[in-house]
Amino acid sequence: MPVLRTLGGPFAGVNLMPWRKFMFANAVSSAAWAATYGYAAYWLGDEFERLQGRTIIPLVFIAVIALIVGGLFVRQREAQLIVEAERAIPGSSERR
Repeated sequence: MPVLRTLGGPFAGVNLMPWRKFMFANAVSSAAWAATYGYAAYWLGDEFERLQGRTIIPLVFIAVIALIVGGLFVRQREAQLIVEAERAIPGSSERR
């Protein structure tokens, strides 16, 4: 949404939209966006506090497993990754 809101001004100008209409539409959409975003953050904060106790252990377990798998992947493919890096940027392995 922020990207669309950023692009709205230039598109309105290119299409010669009257500035009063643009300002009104921009103000209404800003208020709607802020209210929706604020309510969603409030609701998700309450849900996070409620679910925090039940989900923290599985999330920590998943994070530890992901770190182990990532470390094993890099360790097993280290030589291949160095060759690929050297091919992409010649002299990159000599800088170590």
